[in-house]
Amino acid sequence: MQRTVERMLRTSPEPPFAAADPLCACIHACVECAQVCTACADACVADHAPALGRAIRLTLDCADICNTASRILSRQLEPDLPVVSMTLQLCAAVCDACASECARHAEAHAHCDVCAAACRRCMEACRTLLSTKVE
Repeated sequence: MQRTVERMLRTSPEPPFAAADPLCACIHACVECAQVCTACADACVADHAPALGRAIRLTLDCADICNTASRILSRQLEPDLPVVSMTLQLCAAVCDACASECARHAEAHAHCDVCAAACRRCMEACRTLLSTKVE
């Protein structure tokens, strides 16, 4: 999928607002994280474990924020860079919180382990893109 994201950005008549490699990597990480978090929330519900309530909430919140971030990052026409920056900061923060919560349950629930790893990758991708002059 990352190559498709890159190809799509290259077809835009507008130049990317950030370096193509970290931008594409971040979009990809956000899409992946949204999918993994949604699947993890579903698996948590299926586990019928009351202790997973906070994990369910955070994974659903994380999925929504990651999905939104991927959409905002995909738009190249006249981006409001402070909004892009705030979106990346928020995405990194929710990914960090979700990764921490899922890591608490990872030993007993394999889906939480997978989710925590995807959240960490997305958090790092957001931070990397932020460090490339998205202001």
